[in-house]
Amino acid sequence: MKKSFYIAAGVILIPVLVYFLLKAGNTSFKRLPYLGERIAPDGINQMDTIYYSIPDFEVTDQRGKKLNHASFQNKIFVANFFFASCQEVCPAMNKKLAVVYDKFKEFSEIEFVSFTVDPENDSTSVLFEYSKKYNADPKIWHFVNTNLDATSKIGQGFLLPISKEDKTIDHSQQLILIDKEKHIRGVYNSFDEEDMKRLNDELKVLLYEYHQPGK
Repeated sequence: MKKSFYIAAGVILIPVLVYFLLKAGNTSFKRLPYLGERIAPDGINQMDTIYYSIPDFEVTDQRGKKLNHASFQNKIFVANFFFASCQEVCPAMNKKLAVVYDKFKEFSEIEFVSFTVDPENDSTSVLFEYSKKYNADPKIWHFVNTNLDATSKIGQGFLLPISKEDKTIDHSQQLILIDKEKHIRGVYNSFDEEDMKRLNDELKVLLYEYHQPGK
């Protein structure tokens, strides 16, 4: 069983709260941006902005468990794309992600999803063995697959296109932050140390967004 959210929150959220109180005051808390093209509201009288959200997906994780949008209800998650036989980029990217995972794995609201772009070779058993390299708890960090066409659509939906020509697979090394409403709130280059620091900070800010006083 995970440690209480409130114990972990005392370690991470209190410094964030103090920072905002000192720098801006709690009434001027700045939220993370919403990324992706905004969708015009349907109707003249509807003035609210409809922010882009990732489309639903259906995948299978390293335990053989089926996952979709509903599996991440009330969850923040960090996503990326990789393949198990990759020798350089993917191991380095997932090693960086593992550092973030270790810092936030005690938070029941945060999970991680790594989509393979080589589902023909990355079976459930392959993903299970691969996940062991990062000491990934399968309930928190999901290494998932589906068919190649669905994988391409997922990449497009996450605004990270995937392409495969002959034996060459091209995919992004970006990590993306998804909020509880399935909006994209951040994109981070896994090979940029400043971006990785920003991901850590913005995960804290997004948690605070959901738990700020008065919410």
